[in-house]
Amino acid sequence: MDRMDRTGLWGRPRLLLLLLLLWVSGLRGEDEEQMCLLEGSNLTISCLCTRQYASSLKAWQRVRSRGPPETLVRTDTRNADLNLAQARRYLLEDDPTEVTFRVSVRELQRQDVGLYQCVIDLSPRTPVVLPPWIRLVPCEGLPPALALSELQVMAIVLTCGFVLNKGLVFSVLFVLLRKARASGEPNPGEQQSHPSRS
Repeated sequence: MDRMDRTGLWGRPRLLLLLLLLWVSGLRGEDEEQMCLLEGSNLTISCLCTRQYASSLKAWQRVRSRGPPETLVRTDTRNADLNLAQARRYLLEDDPTEVTFRVSVRELQRQDVGLYQCVIDLSPRTPVVLPPWIRLVPCEGLPPALALSELQVMAIVLTCGFVLNKGLVFSVLFVLLRKARASGEPNPGEQQSHPSRS
């Protein structure tokens, strides 16, 4: 009996730790949005903010596996109407009257593959990272027309749907797939399939 109690107490913290790690990794996965990187194209990302940080400085950062994030572009003005910042291929447009700011990346390159984040820069205090993280992945195997248009729509729908309602995701995906199928040419002799009754 004493041995069972000790085994139970020893096993329970391990189980709780495992569940906690799975929960945290699941949260990171839900807060991460993948976008297809098509070399030579441009990309614009909207970062959702709150009124609380409307007049704060904004930044776009690359997250590395080691070391602190690398700031690629950062505003340095606090105008009431528009704050612009440009560094190399990156442009950050912050309109404090809106609840979003935009980051544009010109001429995407293969080395741009990686994880990025939108940030409220509160230096010298710790910055506020705005979800979701953006992960740029190669577009290999995807048609160029699908790469940055429908894929982004599907990623946004999936992210919002899992947060709000999984049923909504399947409804919207069903509509998108029907629309894609309707726009394609039907194969000759193709019969309309009927759902099987169960």
